Amino acid sequence: MKHKILLLGMGFWGRRWLELILKSEQCHLAGAAGSEDEMQEICADYGINPVITFTDFRKSIVQTDADIAVVVLPGVLHFEADRLALEKGMNLITEKPLAMDMEEAMELLRLKAQYPARRFMTSQNYRWRPHNQAIKRAIDHGMIGRMESILLEFRQQEDLQGYRAGLEMPLLQDVSIHHFDLIRFFTGADCKEAYCRVSRPSWSLYEGKPDTYAVFQMTNGVTVTYSGSWAARGKETSWDGNFTITGDKGCLTLDADGAVYFYKHERAEVVVLNTGRQQGEEILQPEMKNTEMEYGFHMFLDSLEQGDVPETSLEDNVKSFAMVMACLESAKQGMVVDCSELLRQYAR
Repeated sequence: MKHKILLLGMGFWGRRWLELILKSEQCHLAGAAGSEDEMQEICADYGINPVITFTDFRKSIVQTDADIAVVVLPGVLHFEADRLALEKGMNLITEKPLAMDMEEAMELLRLKAQYPARRFMTSQNYRWRPHNQAIKRAIDHGMIGRMESILLEFRQQEDLQGYRAGLEMPLLQDVSIHHFDLIRFFTGADCKEAYCRVSRPSWSLYEGKPDTYAVFQMTNGVTVTYSGSWAARGKETSWDGNFTITGDKGCLTLDADGAVYFYKHERAEVVVLNTGRQQGEEILQPEMKNTEMEYGFHMFLDSLEQGDVPETSLEDNVKSFAMVMACLESAKQGMVVDCSELLRQYAR
């Protein structure tokens, strides 16, 4: 049986999802919603039947016989689209942001609990890149021993497309969710406490504050130091950021070229003032048939057919989202925020 998919949103990422859906042998496109110009374009570019296109996403949910909705609408519409699709009986894949605030996120959890058989996944596609899979495997196999700290640096110049230019804290409100989700992925733990500061370099093209500095205490005792700039000048990192993950046996690093290295700890018997460049052992990365969005998409389809829960389910991803919300509150209030308490507070 082929799954029938309703695609909501036809911007840059919506087009990417459309291409995945059209080439999949496990599903077919039952409907698509976007602006009038976007609908005309996809009909012309991809041969889509105009009969299954809509310019009102609400009507598309009511009128389309689909078992899966993929939500790639602007963030402010995610909650309404998710709610309507769940109530219609659809399973859900949603792009970030999961919600606009904790109230919406927790309301989605309460709504989803009414439909326990439905699958609801957030697409956190950074997890499903070969280098991040290699890091996770090395950690799980005990390569660095007992993990105790993570240092994560992110540096990219501004991207003012779409809504980003008007954000109060652009990096924190848009990209950081990917980094925070990777932190949870690598540590296998949730955030216990968060302390965050934001700032705006004098040269920044954003009106808001694109530089973000945070310290996280994870529930398993790992301390994470996060330094991010979306107004970087000069040297840049990849979108994943540069990681240094340290345990008692050594550390793993991820660099801007996507290479993963292991540096074994060897105790120095004497103090060395002029250390040479250390040579790390490059870690072999797995060959993956599918990566990023495509990996997540097929994992979701498989979860429906096999009765599994997708890796980045709503129930899991809300914990990564809570890290963002804790940082926003910390930056505004100038205080340490208890992530666990934040979740409990909004769950009441």
